[in-house]
Amino acid sequence: MRGAVFFPLRASNLLLGALSMAALLACAACAAPADARPELLVGAAASLRPVVTELAERFEGQYDARVTIVAGASGTLAQQVRQGAPLDLFIAADARFTAELARDGLLDASSIAEAATGEMVIVTTLPDTPDDPAVLLRQSSVERVALANPELAPYGAAARRYLESIGVWQEVADRVVYGENVAQAFQFVASGNAEVGFVPLSLFLASMPDGVRSLGLPRESSAGLLVTAGIPLGADEETLAHHFITLMRDPAEAETWERFGYRPVVASVASGG
Repeated sequence: MRGAVFFPLRASNLLLGALSMAALLACAACAAPADARPELLVGAAASLRPVVTELAERFEGQYDARVTIVAGASGTLAQQVRQGAPLDLFIAADARFTAELARDGLLDASSIAEAATGEMVIVTTLPDTPDDPAVLLRQSSVERVALANPELAPYGAAARRYLESIGVWQEVADRVVYGENVAQAFQFVASGNAEVGFVPLSLFLASMPDGVRSLGLPRESSAGLLVTAGIPLGADEETLAHHFITLMRDPAEAETWERFGYRPVVASVASGG
């Protein structure tokens, strides 16, 4: 599998959309050895990169195809689809993005499939922190709180909703540092540039860096974080994209999703529930 490609586009700089994607992929193609296999271009939310990478490796073996992963905030990738980016498959961390693209005639509505639900956690480098998030966030030692951009990233939006629900948003708003996606928000904490962050459990489980630990949040804090996949209209590799969706939902892959902290839709299929 070709290495994942990141497009950290800011909402104010969407001009880079499809053009930057095409340019970067062209550069990658020039650097890569000749490969006659068909290539599936998958746009996946940054929170999904670890699990999609593993699924892609199996997919390549089964279908003798290459998979290139374009990772970024769900909202950024959705904007790139709107600008004509050549994605064959779009996998979002929130069903809202696939639904909106289908509504606007940019995504094949019949292709949209649910795969799993995500979970948000707090990550911190502080030792001996209280279990109550409100108490933790009011500590003087918490100088920076990392979130993904709520306008583009479902986990950023979920974090803000949760902070508002527990009555601390106004107190912490001026201490919030925004990542362009959840991977950057997580890096803020891992690198010591923020003491606390709200990120997907999947990213923590995939890396578990030294000195960073996670604190669970109520299940309702992750409401709406439903992983959905859909195929943009006019995709070059539509058949391969359908096959990838089938692999994502295969009951045999339930363990893969669970290992990265997701509750797979396929698990209920496997159990007949």
